[in-house]
Amino acid sequence: MSDEKNAAEQQFVEAYHLPEGMARHEALERAARTADAVDHLPLAVSCRIALLRSAYDLGRYDLMLAPFAWCGAAEKRDPTAFDEWETHSYDWAHKWIVSGLIADPRFSLAQIGSFVDQLTTRYQQHGFSMQPVHGARADLAEHIGDEAAYREHFARYLAMDRGPMSDCEACVVEEQAGHLIRQGRFAEAVAHAEQQLEKETGCATQPQGILTTLAPAFVTLGELERARQAHTVAYRLVRDDQYGGYQDDHLVFCATSGNVQRGVELLQRQLHRVHHAPSPSQAMHFAAGAALLLSRVAQPVEFAVPKDGQVEVLTAGALRELLEERALTIAARFDERNGTDAVSRRIKAKLALEDTAHVPLAVPVPTEPEPEPDEEPVVAADPVELARELGEAFDRGDFITGIRLLRSLPADLEPLLPEGLAAVVAARRALVGRQSRQPAEVRAELDAAVGRLAAAGEADLANRYRCRGAVLLAEEEGPEAGTLVARECVAEADRAGAPHTRVLSRLLLADLLADVDEYDQQGELVAAALALAEAEVPDLVSRARCDLAQHRATIGELDEATALIEGILADGPSPSVRFDALRLRLKIETVRGDTAALETATEFVTAFSTPRGPWTAETHRQRVASIERLGVEEQHLEELRAAIAAGHEVGVPEDVAKACHALSGGYLKTNRIVEAAEALEEAVRVIEGHDVSHDFVVPVRYRLAQACSRLDENEAARRHLEVALPLVPADEPWRRALVLDVLGGVLRRLDEPLEGARAYAEAARAWQEVPDEAEAAGSWVESAAALPKEEHTATVEALEAAEVLLPAVEDEDHRTHLAARIAAIRAFLHYQAGDHAAAIEQNGVAEELAARLEDVDWQTFLAQRGARFLLEGGDPANAEAEARRAAALVNDETPPQIVGDTANVLEESLRAQDKPTANDPILRSLTTRLDN
Repeated sequence: MSDEKNAAEQQFVEAYHLPEGMARHEALERAARTADAVDHLPLAVSCRIALLRSAYDLGRYDLMLAPFAWCGAAEKRDPTAFDEWETHSYDWAHKWIVSGLIADPRFSLAQIGSFVDQLTTRYQQHGFSMQPVHGARADLAEHIGDEAAYREHFARYLAMDRGPMSDCEACVVEEQAGHLIRQGRFAEAVAHAEQQLEKETGCATQPQGILTTLAPAFVTLGELERARQAHTVAYRLVRDDQYGGYQDDHLVFCATSGNVQRGVELLQRQLHRVHHAPSPSQAMHFAAGAALLLSRVAQPVEFAVPKDGQVEVLTAGALRELLEERALTIAARFDERNGTDAVSRRIKAKLALEDTAHVPLAVPVPTEPEPEPDEEPVVAADPVELARELGEAFDRGDFITGIRLLRSLPADLEPLLPEGLAAVVAARRALVGRQSRQPAEVRAELDAAVGRLAAAGEADLANRYRCRGAVLLAEEEGPEAGTLVARECVAEADRAGAPHTRVLSRLLLADLLADVDEYDQQGELVAAALALAEAEVPDLVSRARCDLAQHRATIGELDEATALIEGILADGPSPSVRFDALRLRLKIETVRGDTAALETATEFVTAFSTPRGPWTAETHRQRVASIERLGVEEQHLEELRAAIAAGHEVGVPEDVAKACHALSGGYLKTNRIVEAAEALEEAVRVIEGHDVSHDFVVPVRYRLAQACSRLDENEAARRHLEVALPLVPADEPWRRALVLDVLGGVLRRLDEPLEGARAYAEAARAWQEVPDEAEAAGSWVESAAALPKEEHTATVEALEAAEVLLPAVEDEDHRTHLAARIAAIRAFLHYQAGDHAAAIEQNGVAEELAARLEDVDWQTFLAQRGARFLLEGGDPANAEAEARRAAALVNDETPPQIVGDTANVLEESLRAQDKPTANDPILRSLTTRLDN
């Protein structure tokens, strides 16, 4: 072959392996022209067949016409230029052409009819089933609104036998389900599709096609849980598809099922379709679905729409007008071509769709807060009286009323207040909602209020709020700094303070001392505060007793703490004390593993759910922590979803993220992997850009990577692991090992074996730091298994590292499993080196250990592999015996791959001995098993 033809072939190979997109398509076109120029007909055919597939993947059926016509001319000139696969691809493309022309009003019905005739003639000449022909005629009839012709051809489509040009069974089921749904036969559609959903299919558009089609049927039938699953699973499979369909169906689903914000997020990912949809039909349907969604958008939202290399920023209203007009305009063009109004009627009906039942999805999205129930008005005519009332409410522990009153006092009326009272209001404003603000910011406002109180002659109040500021100082600069200020405040209270301040300052100092493990001093201060409250400040007795219960719990006296709490709650305490008491009871019950914690959590959330405020977020925060620690996430999905909603409404980003993490745990335990991934992605989204502890970020990314890996989204899994790995603290080798182990598996699946083996090896070394010999040995074995066959020395070293650790593995089954894997890998190494005797010996050791573990599938695999080793070593008779022994181990649960390998090695060993294969009962049984 000439150098020019070699260069042309290399050009085609390079173009073929480019990422999907127009750049690849254009590179293939250049390769085709080069093949023509050097008169390399077989290569030119390969280029045109690749172009047909590329145009299909892009959704650009118009780009098929030139290579399609070229193939027709080339086939007439020299049919032998097409190999079997290329002929099949060209035959298949005849269906694509018809679908593409129907989807583009630039092509007349006469042109479409011509291609339908061409499709018919070709399939008749090749003896193919006419099923696809009737499918094409049904599609055209349905498109133009010819109901009678549609029913006739669709009935024939379903009645005819399948052939090599028929769509996959799953795609046919999708079409049947859509047909039934359009007739309002929703239950039939679901019943018909259910069996297909249980089957595996190699089709690139399934199961997402069936699930997308069924989602509205599930809603109509009231099966909202199945509707949720259908949308969630299907959309994840198509969300990164830049050219394919189904996007408009999911926009419509979100618009009508009460998931508008989710729909907006989906739309934001597909804005390139606004001006650059692959075909007029897709442009029309996407525009109609997006316009319907945008008709539900009430909040101000802007969309950055790509257009001609620039970005056009449009409001929701402006984008809706643009898309609605486009949908109707394209529909009119179709109708003009078709001579009917069928397309416009369908688009207008889509634009007018009404809301269905609300379908709760995997993760609640932020919503507008619901109005609080009607309450007594709290606005007083006299701002001085209002300020005085709110101060008294806070003093007696009724923080809910205090905050309501504080919110009812307009800031512009504060200058009318006496300076001392105005300073109290300022101090309270600083403290309210501090969870969502930086401690330094809150403390600056509080310090200013304290200064105002002191200047107004309110020294006791100034000292009281200064002591509260010590808690903020501890959060900002550490507990020692806060403790020092609090001690000064206690001393000042004892010197010249009111009893109320003396009690509160002691309790606040006691809290800070607990943070630095000064439990004895904490106890003394709480006891002193309680004695003082009982003697002089009855309103603070319950508060002091609650702090005493907290101290008892801190030093491990849980029974005593519980008894105190029950007494406090029985006395009908103030809202503030009840809040603290319920929170403490919940923590104690959770630590004890007592499921009563879940009842307490419900009581806690219910008691402080209205009016909404930061206290509401705290109750949900504590319930999430309790559910997660008790390990019952899967039993409390709704409570966790409620926590996410509350976090969005009245909490902070970390509240939302932690509830999402817990919710993902529940989804994982119920094998709802897609929803687990969505929950974790929401956690990542809300904490990005916020100062969140690495102790939380790492578990979120790690779990998300695991979920992505299970969904075969390995590139995403790698990204999350590579974010997590540098954030693992140096003193947590166990966490680093966990991340590296998962990364090793992900890299193997990404066909990066050397990198995967290195990750496993690093994991093994980290496990040895822990130390955990069992995990380390496992990681060394994985490293050996990951290494490519060229890395013989490194593989042996990894196996030897694992073997050294085996005696320290305490669990016998785990030790046996590792030993079996080591023997199996050694067997393969010997086989590679041509030492068949050693390979057979080590394989036998591995099989014996697998049998000891009662792992029949593994035992079967090793037995048939032993047969392969014998056959390759020139011993077909014993290979046959081993293959038959492997076949005897096959059962109903044996994976098809093992069954197939066993059948192959048995057949080859028989042929090597010139024995007949056609009537061998065991071989026939294995083959029948594979066929079924």
